[in-house]
Amino acid sequence: MTHDMAAGERALDKLLANMKDPCIDLNEADTRHRFLDLLIHDVLAWERSDTHLEKHADGEYSDYELGEPPQILIEAKKSGVTFDLPHEGSSRLLRSIKSISSNSQNFKKAFEQVVKYCANRSIQVGVIANSTQIIVFIGVRADGVPVIDGKCLAFCGYESIKQNFAKLWQALSPDAAGRHALLEDLRSGSALTGIPAKLSSRIPDYPSFRYPSGSQQSLRVLSDLLIEDAPNTPEFRKSFLEKCYCESGALAQEALLGKNILAARYAAMFAPTEQSPTMQPIKPSLENRFGLPPEAIADAFGRRPIVIIGDVGVGKTSFIRNLIYVKAEEEMKDTIFIYIDLGSQANLGQNIQDFLLGDIKRQLLEDYSVDIDENSFVRGVYYGDLIRFEKGIYGSLKEKSPEKFLEKQIERLSELTKDTTHHLQKSIEHISKGRKKHVVICIDNADQREYDDQQRAFLAAQEFSSSWHALVLVSIRPRTYFASKASGSISAYPQRILTISPPRIDKVLERRLTYSLDLAEGRLPLEHEFTINLNSIALFLKALIYSLENNKELRELLVNITGGNIREALELIKKFIGSANVDSEKIIRAMEIGNSSYVIPLHEFSKAALLGEYSHYDSRSSIACNLFDLRYPDPREHFLCLILVSYLLSDTTSKDRDGFIKAIDIIAEMQKIGYVSEQIEQALRRLTNKKLIEGTERITFDEGLQGLMGDMPLAFRATTIGSYHVTRWVPTFAYMDAMLFDTPILDNDVRTDLVSKISSFEISERLRRTTIFRKYLDRSWDEISNPPLYFSWDNLRQLGEASFNSVQKFVASRTQRTS
Repeated sequence: MTHDMAAGERALDKLLANMKDPCIDLNEADTRHRFLDLLIHDVLAWERSDTHLEKHADGEYSDYELGEPPQILIEAKKSGVTFDLPHEGSSRLLRSIKSISSNSQNFKKAFEQVVKYCANRSIQVGVIANSTQIIVFIGVRADGVPVIDGKCLAFCGYESIKQNFAKLWQALSPDAAGRHALLEDLRSGSALTGIPAKLSSRIPDYPSFRYPSGSQQSLRVLSDLLIEDAPNTPEFRKSFLEKCYCESGALAQEALLGKNILAARYAAMFAPTEQSPTMQPIKPSLENRFGLPPEAIADAFGRRPIVIIGDVGVGKTSFIRNLIYVKAEEEMKDTIFIYIDLGSQANLGQNIQDFLLGDIKRQLLEDYSVDIDENSFVRGVYYGDLIRFEKGIYGSLKEKSPEKFLEKQIERLSELTKDTTHHLQKSIEHISKGRKKHVVICIDNADQREYDDQQRAFLAAQEFSSSWHALVLVSIRPRTYFASKASGSISAYPQRILTISPPRIDKVLERRLTYSLDLAEGRLPLEHEFTINLNSIALFLKALIYSLENNKELRELLVNITGGNIREALELIKKFIGSANVDSEKIIRAMEIGNSSYVIPLHEFSKAALLGEYSHYDSRSSIACNLFDLRYPDPREHFLCLILVSYLLSDTTSKDRDGFIKAIDIIAEMQKIGYVSEQIEQALRRLTNKKLIEGTERITFDEGLQGLMGDMPLAFRATTIGSYHVTRWVPTFAYMDAMLFDTPILDNDVRTDLVSKISSFEISERLRRTTIFRKYLDRSWDEISNPPLYFSWDNLRQLGEASFNSVQKFVASRTQRTS
């Protein structure tokens, strides 16, 4: 059934025409059968499979529940039970619930009944209807406002229903997006009514940047040079790839998700209704050392680009460079290879098409000594055109007037070379035939550009492949490819695409840090002069390498919190080395006195990951997500995100083989605990954007006036980032110490207690604040009357005891030393 409002309006006209006598006395069953049933299914377009009649719950019955999971509850009353509305103008649609309740005992009784039903079943929209009146209201509110203090839509009489059908459709049709917008009209205040300001609002200049010391700044500069800059220079490129490249697809032992889920990284990328291409993972083997399936190569020579799809930071660039410069080094000697880096080379404001053509032209000149504008080369490219020109109308000038003939010939060549795209294409073909070489064009790092630029890069790859007779590799993000295909901008998209999974993060970091240490200690010569000693960075790198080898908890954090994103992991390592939130001098001193077995404690790395460059947690810049944050003044909501991720991690039978659970099943499960759909959907959107969970087709959400907006995907699953948050990070002192500044505290006394000395960084004060915050969360957990079996705050809290005890011992020992 299609959700077509125009068709619904025609069905409404037919329904009202058939209700011959509007004064006819219909009992409750007649009201439901003769009026509401037709209204729900024929007019409002609900599928009968999504409509539940006489639904029983907790000993109570409701007449209709619409949606799966239920979104709307309708209570039918016989036509004799009318609702007397206050005289506020007969045409007024938006009414006060309290004023109608005061004026009509029939409405008050029915309203209290429906509110009870809605509360017991966490159904947000309630409806009371007889044969001529329909009253719509919010049956469960999470914003702290009593339901009776809200507004309602009162459709009184057939004329009102007909004239205001657009509003009725918006309120009660299966169009969930329209209903969410309408709910805002029915609230008496803001969606955030009753939410107190976060503690961060009491901190001057929040979030304040922490400036590193001179030594920390030196470490940061050197870490950028040794880890990022030097390995990417041409003189180190080959040795770097040989020593540091790790094959994709290996699964780290410390990953907190099942191997079947990790292996299915790119599952459910397409909607089930779409024709999906074949997705093949890149897997080098003894028989296929390049890792490119023969079918993909055949497609490429069939004038389609080889599409390499991978999430940001999984190693697409490393795979391509290793293939070209190491594995296929011999083969590439007989190849004209053009490598275009849209990440570091293209200017942000530059037209992508112009950049691609200009860079190809530049590389032909610099790498192959081919100037495509040089006279003799141009004449070679268009030799056949010049022969035809000589046989044409100006051919006789060659003998009679050579200078005139040459002038006309140059004019012709000028016309041929004026179209840059065409001239480059002809030049590539000429070089390929003349030198008997294949042409390979690689367009890389398009995923670092805006979406439109990524699309243009893909379309250019199609053009190069189909018209230039070149083998083309293009690497893009999954969403770019699928959105382009869905929008029709990609017409002849390949039926086979290659996927690349991340290598083991711990192995990548181990090799990269070892290579950087070789640079720092001179085993690989750096062509730079330094006024500062490399000894400090070398000692720090040794401590990091040893810690990664011997601290399983540290490996676990890096492997999981980066979600397989190598770029993110390296950035985290670089930030840690020069962070103002890390006591780097203590680490270097320990190494200087010969403590080569010094292990960097987990809390040092955790603090740097939580705070980044700032003195306090900032949700916009931190890799971490505050799972205790609220959108509504409901203390139970402190645990909604934790419960959601835990449900996705549980062994529920609702989960498919790739770890996905349908969105409707997730919402239904959370409604059983007492959350309403609006709370649940906002939490799902926030968790998705912070990468703790992911949806089918990898949908993300945009920020709107009413929070995160956008269509919900069909299903969700947890990521390693979400798993680490819920099973490791949340109960620790470091996490709770950071998050209490970003969490609205609903208890006035607790808030007053926490605000005391709010700007203090003293460890004893931080311990006091965090202990108070944890006790506040304990009391908030008690508000959940029916907690699920798969999540217990009490059990999770116990996992953090060791970190709290460690801080308590440190504070106690320091107090003893000073007393």
